[in-house]
Amino acid sequence: MEVYLDVLILENLVVNFFLLVLTANTLKIKVYFKSVFLPALAGACYCIVLLFPSLRFFNSIIFKLIVSLLMTFWVFKKKNLIFLIKSTFIYIMYSMLLAGLCIFLDISKNGVSLNPYTTVKFSYKYLFLAIIIIYLTINRIMIYIDDRKTMNKYIYDIEILDNNWNKTIRAFLDTGNELREPVTNLPVIIVEEKNFSDVNLKEKDFYKIPYKVVNGDTGLLNGFKPLGVKIVLDKNNIQFREAIVCICKDRLSSTGDYDGLLSRGLI
Repeated sequence: MEVYLDVLILENLVVNFFLLVLTANTLKIKVYFKSVFLPALAGACYCIVLLFPSLRFFNSIIFKLIVSLLMTFWVFKKKNLIFLIKSTFIYIMYSMLLAGLCIFLDISKNGVSLNPYTTVKFSYKYLFLAIIIIYLTINRIMIYIDDRKTMNKYIYDIEILDNNWNKTIRAFLDTGNELREPVTNLPVIIVEEKNFSDVNLKEKDFYKIPYKVVNGDTGLLNGFKPLGVKIVLDKNNIQFREAIVCICKDRLSSTGDYDGLLSRGLI
């Protein structure tokens, strides 16, 4: 089989560069072109050992792991062993994912049956298609994880206290919620009705709290005043507040992350 060395190195340079940048993005570390280009080039040159039978010894798994470790260390320049192992593992996982996807695309088109001695040659089209698919997939996963982390920062454990009962729920701080009961001027907490299924609220005095949503619709919420509300801001910061608790029949979180909405006036 005829192999052009310059093309082989260039292909591997592009792939290594992409995988190292993707690894850096996963670790949320900003890297520059120069800091990634040289390690990617060194890794691309390493593929030369595949062309010479006398150098096949350097194609063993041990040497591949060493090269991957050196490449990630060169990029991030951190002497933390745990971080080095973590970054190398991510890089190797992405490499395996890309290689597997490229082979899958080639087999899907040509119906090739692989054996341990088969060399798969796929076109640039499949290589870059695989890169695009992986990038878009990983990018969406990272966005989802970031969104979840951001949302969790605004979720608090609160405990609603009354004479004969107390209820602990997870409530989301709705920064756009400035709802207050007009007579007492107390902030309002909206809680799903299911949380009070075993509590007799008929004896409570209920308030009517008017509300208006963005689309202009208006209405009234039924709410009661418990003895107090305990809000856990963090392990060392627990606040007690007075508030009006309104009952909501609708589900507040489609994913079940919280079952209450906090007013901005409570935090």
